[in-house]
Amino acid sequence: MSNIIIALGGNIGDVQESFESALAMLNQSCHIITKSKIYQTPALIRQGAAPQPDYLNAAIHAVSTLTPAAILAELHRIETALGRERKEHWGARTIDLDLIDYEGFTSTNPALMLPHPELAKRLFVLQPLHDIVPNWIHPITGLSVSEMTTSLENAGETRVEGEIW
Repeated sequence: MSNIIIALGGNIGDVQESFESALAMLNQSCHIITKSKIYQTPALIRQGAAPQPDYLNAAIHAVSTLTPAAILAELHRIETALGRERKEHWGARTIDLDLIDYEGFTSTNPALMLPHPELAKRLFVLQPLHDIVPNWIHPITGLSVSEMTTSLENAGETRVEGEIW
């Protein structure tokens, strides 16, 4: 069994219900060990993009016997089953499931980048990770989730309080 970390996000429809459905589907291929609080965060403002509703974000720590590619395929299958449409890069979505880490495995393959390439820049990913794996070490930078979170907070990023799942 390999340790995996998955980030969940969404900002269209009943996102919390989508999270629950995604976890139920994931339980068919993974064993979920723990899940974070759910955090509400403002959508990132992208130049030229339409305004979006706030996102809900969470993370889970699980174990699975599937390969990294098979886990990613399963996440995409679940997103599609829950109504995710990939019309616009960084567009609003019913659900977003990102494979953040797979047992410390690293990959620069564009089809499967691990660890997730943007996680150290995103407090909305790091806060939920801090709930479940604060001592997880980024396999490339050598920084812990706590160190990355503190770095962003010191740079002026604002923490958003979560609700209990």
